[in-house]
Amino acid sequence: MRRNRRGGGGGGLEFGGSGEDSFVAVVVTKLTGALLFILLLTMVIMALLPKAVDVRPGGPQAAAEVRPLRIATPAELPEAIAGRPYAVALAADGGRGPLRWTLDGPLPDGLAFDADSGLLKGTPKAGTPEPLDLALRVSDGESIAAGSLRLTVYQSDVPLSTPAWWKPGIPPVPWRAWLDQGVGFLILWLVHLVGMGALAGLERQSAGLSLAVDGGVGEASAALDSRRFALYRGLIRLSTLSAMIGLAAWLWSARA
Repeated sequence: MRRNRRGGGGGGLEFGGSGEDSFVAVVVTKLTGALLFILLLTMVIMALLPKAVDVRPGGPQAAAEVRPLRIATPAELPEAIAGRPYAVALAADGGRGPLRWTLDGPLPDGLAFDADSGLLKGTPKAGTPEPLDLALRVSDGESIAAGSLRLTVYQSDVPLSTPAWWKPGIPPVPWRAWLDQGVGFLILWLVHLVGMGALAGLERQSAGLSLAVDGGVGEASAALDSRRFALYRGLIRLSTLSAMIGLAAWLWSARA
C-alpha cells in the first residue's frame, strides 16, 4: 500500500496491484497442480489394486480345499438274488472333474457295469457258490483311487407257483407248498372217495335193473355185474395207492 501524492498535494491510499496478484496466482496454480497430481495418483493406485470379483474360485485357496479322491462305496455290496433285477451305483468322494470307473473281476452272467456312471445292474441268471472278489478303480484325470469289492448272488428258493390264468386277479397257487403240507394226499383221498361212491351208485342201479328181470338170466347178469364192479373197485384202489406212493417219492427226492 502506498500514498497518492498527485493533484495539489492531496493524499490518498492506493493498494498495490501487480506484485501481490502474481503471488496469489502462483500459489493457486501450485495448489491446483498438487491436487491434480494427488487425484491422478489415487486413480492409478485404485486401478492397480485387485478387486474381489476378479478373484477366481480356482485360485490357490480353492486348490487347497480340494479333498483327495477316495472310494465311498462299502466293500460289501448288497446281495443279489438270481432271477431278480439288481442295481447298485458306486460312489466316490473328493477329487475334481468327471469320474471314470474300472471294475475288474468275474461278473455273474446277466450283470453289466457302466464305466461312465459307475452303475452295476442287470438280472443275474444263477447264484454263486461263494462271494466274488472284484477290483475297483476310479480316476478323475489327475489322481486314481483303488479298492476291492465283494458281491454275493444267492439262488432263489421261491416255491413253485402257477398263475391263475382262468380268473384274473387270483394270486398264483403255491402248489409246492401245499404238497409239502400233505394237501396232495388229502386231494388223492377225496378223489378216491368220490370214485368209490360213484361206483357204488352205479352198482346199486345195475342191481335194481337185474332184479327186475325174471328167471335165471337176471341172476346170471347180477353175478356178472357184481364181479365187474369188484374189478372196478380194485382198479380204483390200485390207482389211488400208486398215486400216493408216487407223490411221496417225489416229495422225498425234492427235499433230499
